[in-house]
Amino acid sequence: MSSRENDRVLELTFATQRKTQLLDVTERVGAAIEGAEGSLVTLFVPHTTAGVVVQAAGEGASAVAADIESAFDSLVDESWSWEHVHEGDANPWSHVRAALTASSVSIPLVDGRLALGAHQAVFLAEFDGPRERTLHVTVTP
Repeated sequence: MSSRENDRVLELTFATQRKTQLLDVTERVGAAIEGAEGSLVTLFVPHTTAGVVVQAAGEGASAVAADIESAFDSLVDESWSWEHVHEGDANPWSHVRAALTASSVSIPLVDGRLALGAHQAVFLAEFDGPRERTLHVTVTP
């Protein structure tokens, strides 16, 4: 953990298991900011083949992440003719999939907790796994 004036900056590391995977990181993020004083948390993924999304999870939505993973695989097909492969990159589709998500999201804090809706969760979106990924978590006043 590192600190900056008026900000609390944390770095969380996650291991993904599949090439395309939505990994629920809500619990780890919540634990990392527990007791933090502030009004907003920003989550940033410093990777060009991963993203972060807020999406449905839990009872009645347990298959949403799997459906989104399948949709990304269908929407951006690996077998397309990719120009980026001529530059030596073996994963151009993962960059496009990541571009369809976000590299950061901001979530309000209420009483030191993520102000997510009843069915919302925070997911690290992996598009070039399995890998170890970093998520920067910043709490601001």
